[in-house]
Amino acid sequence: MPAVVSSDHADESLNQSSSAADAHRCIRPEEIEQHRSKESFWCVVDGFVVDATAFIDTHPGGLRKLMSTDDAGIGAGPDRFSFSFSRGRNAHFPDTGRRFADGVQRYLRDGHATKIKFPPHGNLIILGRL
Repeated sequence: MPAVVSSDHADESLNQSSSAADAHRCIRPEEIEQHRSKESFWCVVDGFVVDATAFIDTHPGGLRKLMSTDDAGIGAGPDRFSFSFSRGRNAHFPDTGRRFADGVQRYLRDGHATKIKFPPHGNLIILGRL
C-alpha cells in the first residue's frame, strides 16, 4: 500500500523523472558511489544526479536522512536511486518540488550543471542523469 502524503506536500505534477531521458550527461551508479562522504555527496532525485554536498551540515532532516537518499525503499519505489521530491513517503513541500522542477528545466535548456538554491539550507547542483 503506497504511503499517504498530506496535502501540504508536493504532488505528482512536480515529478521530473520523465524529463530525465533528455538530460545531457549520463552518470553511472559506480561514479555516484565514489561521492558518498561528508566531503562530496551525490544522490539521485527523480532520475537526476545531484551534488548535495552543501546540505551535509544543514539538511533539516539531519545527516543520516540525507545520506540514505539513494537506499532501496527510501524513495518513491522499492529500488535504489528512486528518491523523489514529489512522490513517496519522503515527498517534500511543494516549494521544494517547484524549485527542483524549475532547476531541471534550466538544466535541460542550458545543457550544463545547474545550481538550485534552497535557502537557508544550501543548494543542489544537477550534474546529469542516472
